[in-house]
Amino acid sequence: MISPHISLTNELDKRIRDYCSANDLKYSQAVRKLLEQGLNNIDTNKKLDLNNSLMEKIYSRQIYIRDLLEQFYTDMEIDKVLNPNNNKALQKFKSERYKDKYND
Repeated sequence: MISPHISLTNELDKRIRDYCSANDLKYSQAVRKLLEQGLNNIDTNKKLDLNNSLMEKIYSRQIYIRDLLEQFYTDMEIDKVLNPNNNKALQKFKSERYKDKYND
């Protein structure tokens, strides 16, 4: 087992000793446990940040789909055109909405 030398502030040392007392642990056990929990929390926070980013992207896409659906019902000339790429109103909507709000 490795025995590194570390320096702690008095405040941090007091907090660790309080943790030892509260959990009936030796000082080295408490430091090891707190380090493990801290490292696990870092990994968990990274995963949460990634999930938040993905949720923001999903939310943005959902807003885009809702806006597109509203535009569809507002602009009923879409049913007259067999190819949606030929619809000027739809193409204008896509270009304006996508470039302003929904960049990946």
